[in-house]
Amino acid sequence: MPRYGDNKIEEIRARADIVEIIGAHVRLRKAGRNWVGLCPFHNEKTPSFSVNAERGFFHCFGCNVGGSVFDFIMRVEGLRFPEAMRSLAEKYGVALPETHEAGPARGEREAMLRANEVAAQFFEQVLWKRPDAEHAREYLKSRGLSAETIRAFRLGYAPPHPAMLAGALERRGLLDAGIRLGLVKQDSGERRDMFRARVMFPIRDTQGRVIAFGGRTLEDRQPKYLNSPESPLYSKTRTLYGLFEARAAIQSKDRVILVEGYFDVIAPWQAGFKEVVAGCGTALTVEQLRILARYTKNVLACFDGDPAGRKASLRALEIYLQAGLLGRGIFIPSGFDPDTFIHERGAKAFEELIGGAELLIDYFLMEQTAGARGSLEARAQAAQRVTAILKQVGDPFQFDMLARKAADALGVNEAVLREQAGRPIQRASRADAARRGRVASPVIDAGAIAEGGLVAIAMLYPAMRPEIFAAEPLALFEDVSLAELLMEICQAGDEPVSIDEFLSERASGELQSRISALVVETLSDDQKTLQKFVTDYVAALKRRKQLHEVHEGVRRASAESVAKRDDVAAAEAQAVIAMRRASRS
Repeated sequence: MPRYGDNKIEEIRARADIVEIIGAHVRLRKAGRNWVGLCPFHNEKTPSFSVNAERGFFHCFGCNVGGSVFDFIMRVEGLRFPEAMRSLAEKYGVALPETHEAGPARGEREAMLRANEVAAQFFEQVLWKRPDAEHAREYLKSRGLSAETIRAFRLGYAPPHPAMLAGALERRGLLDAGIRLGLVKQDSGERRDMFRARVMFPIRDTQGRVIAFGGRTLEDRQPKYLNSPESPLYSKTRTLYGLFEARAAIQSKDRVILVEGYFDVIAPWQAGFKEVVAGCGTALTVEQLRILARYTKNVLACFDGDPAGRKASLRALEIYLQAGLLGRGIFIPSGFDPDTFIHERGAKAFEELIGGAELLIDYFLMEQTAGARGSLEARAQAAQRVTAILKQVGDPFQFDMLARKAADALGVNEAVLREQAGRPIQRASRADAARRGRVASPVIDAGAIAEGGLVAIAMLYPAMRPEIFAAEPLALFEDVSLAELLMEICQAGDEPVSIDEFLSERASGELQSRISALVVETLSDDQKTLQKFVTDYVAALKRRKQLHEVHEGVRRASAESVAKRDDVAAAEAQAVIAMRRASRS
């Protein structure tokens, strides 16, 4: 159950104004007891997104995304539940007990965040106000960046003087934090700034806090780019430059574009492609893709259009599959990158490149097919390479489609391909077919709705808990974890019990959607209406159980009938054999 306890979760929920929080991202208007607006998680023209301020839940009746204020923060900022809790607790002044997680103490971490913020403000002020930053301002202008864009990404300039930032940090009591972050180097008592005479790119986390920097030299010296070292705040393999600026656009467009450099993020952003992010001086990692997958499954990566870029896309495919994504490739014409391509050919041409993005797995299969046109040996080797890739596809539906496509492309037996990939075709028994038929039953759907409904009522209305428990619905639940949760809620009496962490961390998206829809739109505060809901839900669970028993009886009768027919057929076959033997003698 919750790491901080139900009381703390409920305290945060009570203080957090869900309308205020969601209203920072969605233009809401009052409609009856709810607030409505255009959903931030999918494109729509007619509002289907609804927020219930009294119950602290939201639900979109267009894309079926819903949940509590914690779920909204998790989706918008790409956080896990404990992180969303801490974010809201800090915003609304809720004190949380210290946890014993790995990493720096809270005070030390806050000092490092303050040091980075001081550094970011220092670099910004130098860029805009100091005469010796004129060439930096001219350089950014030559790259086609407007003042608005420069300010949006908080670009700055590190002066060439040896220890100006060190002095600024020391005056604020943050020198030790600056040394630990790598902003200041200290050797034999001498201090010097790490970044000097460089255009500065602050790297922010999903909450907008500066966690690191990248710096580009304006002189003919190496390295051209210098990045902050890893720190307790910053991991290159888990950080994406521009994600803070891109979050809203990623969700509204349901896609994200991966590029390689800082300017390759900033130039498309200025041209209207706000959904662009980049790695931080390291090759693409599974962790980065998994972070992006919290926002969208449509991850497009830019590659050079030359043979080397094509090969790079094939290497990236394995990383995508490990992250549970298929991925698409945008192939930029040779000699260009996204920055220069947009400047020379315009936003419309870049949009056309995006429209022509290829599934990486399709390109991989095309390459293997081309190499398998020769001997049988070449075809077998290609099939082995395809099998190795298929083994990494986690989603069963994706695997099924790709296995069929690969078998057709290579001209090999699909069953053999599946078997070598470790997932042979499963022959369905009659019992399996009966179970599949049961799952598709509308009564089963009603039963699933009833399970979520009882949990929602028990959570929101403590006075209904004894009545729900007395109806003895727990034995009728098919979702065991949900039954355990209902038991815990009912046993709590009048005490607050939160299901936020359960919904956010352990429940399926379908269950989240069912409960949020009930909480936002369906449930009534009227006692008699609630009692009717409970009665109807328990009746639905009983009907489902009765239907299961009927199905099971039919299945058993069918199985017994088949067994009898098999016995009769076996006896008849034995009689025929005996007659043939007798005729020969």
